[in-house]
Amino acid sequence: MSTRRTDNETVLRSLLAITRRGLADARFGDAPLSITDQSIVMAIAEQPGIRSIDIARMFRLNRSTVSRQLGALIALGIVRETPEAPGRGRPLELTPSGRDAYRGTLHALQGVIQDHLAEWTDAEVARFANDLDRFDRGGGEGTRPTRSSQKEEK
Repeated sequence: MSTRRTDNETVLRSLLAITRRGLADARFGDAPLSITDQSIVMAIAEQPGIRSIDIARMFRLNRSTVSRQLGALIALGIVRETPEAPGRGRPLELTPSGRDAYRGTLHALQGVIQDHLAEWTDAEVARFANDLDRFDRGGGEGTRPTRSSQKEEK
């Protein structure tokens, strides 16, 4: 196996582990949210007025899955639909409880990051931040691997 492929696999494993651990550590309050719930809350916080179809596309989820998740978040009083919007699919927004959950999640995640980077130099943190930003911008929409591209890699 090539070093590049091994390094790519290490990046994947690390990103998945960081995400899982970080979001699990960020659960707080009376209604601890699942990783999916937290992701949806973060999407709504960062894009007020987003619609469920947009969330389904963003996370590559089935619309019925997003609908179920949103139903639970609405029942918890974390998310609400904006009633005055015309057309199909109502825009979504966070309730005050939802904004508190979002801020709590960000605070907990920031604490995880600070703990992990505590021993790093400022230059190392700056380089890591730059590299992650570059990595994030490099993907774009539609970069999901297809079955044919996955077969080619094997």
